[in-house]
Amino acid sequence: MPAPAVRFPDATLLATTYLRPLLAPVHVGSEVPRERPPEMVLLRRLGGPRRNAIVDNARLDVQVWAATDPRAAELAETARYHLARMPEYVPEVRVSAEETGPTLIPDAPSDVPRALMTVVLSVRGAVPTP
Repeated sequence: MPAPAVRFPDATLLATTYLRPLLAPVHVGSEVPRERPPEMVLLRRLGGPRRNAIVDNARLDVQVWAATDPRAAELAETARYHLARMPEYVPEVRVSAEETGPTLIPDAPSDVPRALMTVVLSVRGAVPTP
């Protein structure tokens, strides 16, 4: 008999919901707001494979904008720290791994300071109940 179909939680939503109070008052989300704030952290899923029948490895792109390079680096390090601790606080997240650490890359063509990194969240799915 085949294993039952599993539904996985939205890893981007889990990460933004978790980070929002920890990085306040910085905007944390998955989209740039209509009125662009001076500092923001955006997370978007880039893909990532299912690891096994019940665990999905969601690869998230994390982009951090700020007024200066040092501030962008500081915010990225803070986000990095909290994302690494996410499995301690979010039951659906079993493992948080870093693929690429924070790297300062200006947002072309505006040259706004920006840090980029990639994390993988291993999230546990569940069999949907009717």
